[in-house]
Amino acid sequence: MSENTENTNKTKSETVKIDGISAQINLSPGSETHRRFAQLMREAGAATARSFIETLMDTYQKPHVDTDNSEVIANLEKQISDLTSECTAHSATEQNLELEIEDLKMQLATARNEANENAAKARQIQTATEGAIIVKLNPVSAYFLNEMAEDQKTTPGKILERLFIDDLQNPMANNLPYIVTSARIRQVMNELKQQQNA
Repeated sequence: MSENTENTNKTKSETVKIDGISAQINLSPGSETHRRFAQLMREAGAATARSFIETLMDTYQKPHVDTDNSEVIANLEKQISDLTSECTAHSATEQNLELEIEDLKMQLATARNEANENAAKARQIQTATEGAIIVKLNPVSAYFLNEMAEDQKTTPGKILERLFIDDLQNPMANNLPYIVTSARIRQVMNELKQQQNA
């Protein structure tokens, strides 16, 4: 073998190797390594063995992904804390609203009771004042009527009522335009008493 041939072979051999690594990969045809390579290449969807090797190299050379999740965990814990505080605030608000509702129910019950009591009092007043006549006397008449009531230990109304009935029954002292007999007065009294008892 000549020196030129030896140099040519050496040059060819060196050009196909980089740092002593050949461009060809020997997977030992039919071996388990060959089968795994074919499967991974198919799963990766690589068109050629060269593109698959490039994908593998790119993946290998990607910077190492930091697996420190402490910041994410801290953010999630803060969100949980905020939501817990919010839930506590809502719970307190709900309890306050329930207390307000109970208070309003009590106020409503009290108002109803007062309304019923007032209605009963109004009925009593109405019953007590049925047939009542309000009379505004001149000062002189009022003075003597009050003096007479105080002297007889009665009310001015009772005195006027008695004088009116007496006048109705006494034609001699009657200053009224008509006279009513005692029998008629008793009849009216009995009728009114029956109406009250009904």
